[in-house]
Amino acid sequence: MAKIKKKSLPPSLIVTQSNQLVEARYNLSLGEQRLILSMIAQIQPDDDDFKPYRISIGELADFLGVAKGSAYHECKKITKTLLSRVLEIQEPGRLLQTGWVSSANYIDGSGIVNLSFDPLLKPYLLQLKGNFTSCKFEMLLGFKSQYTMRMYMLLKQYERLKEREIELSLLRGILSLRIDQHIEYSNFKKNILNPTQEELKAKADLTFEFYEIKHGRRVGAIRFRILSQKKLIEPTQDEDTVNVMPLKPRLPEPAAQKYPLLDKLLSLVPEQHKVKKTVITALEAFEKKEGFEYVKRNILYSNAKADKSYAGFLNSALKADWGHDWAIERKIEGEEKKQIIEAEQSKKDDETRKRKESKEKHEKALAGFYGLSQDVQDGIKNDFLESIQDNTFVVKEWVKTERSNQNPIERPVIKSTFLLFLINQNLAG
Repeated sequence: MAKIKKKSLPPSLIVTQSNQLVEARYNLSLGEQRLILSMIAQIQPDDDDFKPYRISIGELADFLGVAKGSAYHECKKITKTLLSRVLEIQEPGRLLQTGWVSSANYIDGSGIVNLSFDPLLKPYLLQLKGNFTSCKFEMLLGFKSQYTMRMYMLLKQYERLKEREIELSLLRGILSLRIDQHIEYSNFKKNILNPTQEELKAKADLTFEFYEIKHGRRVGAIRFRILSQKKLIEPTQDEDTVNVMPLKPRLPEPAAQKYPLLDKLLSLVPEQHKVKKTVITALEAFEKKEGFEYVKRNILYSNAKADKSYAGFLNSALKADWGHDWAIERKIEGEEKKQIIEAEQSKKDDETRKRKESKEKHEKALAGFYGLSQDVQDGIKNDFLESIQDNTFVVKEWVKTERSNQNPIERPVIKSTFLLFLINQNLAG
């Protein structure tokens, strides 16, 4: 792929999608995903309708890995393919199947294509008040794998909860793996999970550890432990990354020096509002008057509840301390969730302990039996056979095994019943 040079990017560096869209099923190449994200990044929080989103042919060629000499011709073929891409959004009681884009309008001689989203995507991209996930556009563009991009958004959705469990079949569906692709879990782990984990650790503001949950003998689900990486990820210069402005807007130096806590508070504010004077002024004033924690809880409240005018909502929240009761409720919810998690872990630990004790008890019983004289062992065997006369299947297996000159006790189908007999008869050694 040709090296992507610095270019003019959409004014917003944030990609915000509803959580239904984050979890939707679709199959886009890495370049196609970058193109869609570039369109989403141009959507403003107060937009109430889609508009044509302008992409230069040169930028489109870079996203899709097309040679510059044949960019116009190749891009037309690829956007034609994109028009046929279908995504599936599952909601309670219904499944929506729709396309990503409804049109691609090339303007002769302009070097520009205007792309339009399908109108059915409006509820998932416009006027989002809650149940959405926001990601840094720059970070998404840095990933070299479409699987890393999808996994990052799925984990970002649950970042505050620090954990996410996903059924393996559901995860395969979200990643749009073919039914014949990475059929064995070992291949899925080697080719999807491990490379994604490595790339996130190297490039993203979060990574993960994962634990395999077995359904019987097979891995049926994955539990992800989401780990935040607080370091600022700098723009990279490799061939698959677009150079863009820094993620964190810099305060004017005197303000940052005068109010050292202001920079911390601004880090909590959504990216597109950090440079607004009304926001900065309000944070300065209320931090001096009410303190850091007071301002912090009202920022977090505004992030969750603000409507079209974020700055106005934040100012009202700071004046009336709307975040006070909300912070208390969140703390209670967090404590309740912690108690539930601790109870579940205690239950799992108890089950593990019981299995271990049962195994040790069985091993002790068998060792005690084999430590007896042969005559005593034979007597116990006869008592056992008499006790199971009604269990014709086990009796037949016992006789069949003895005829083949093998030890019946070591047959799994007999062993468990025999061990239970030893323990019930206090013959465990």
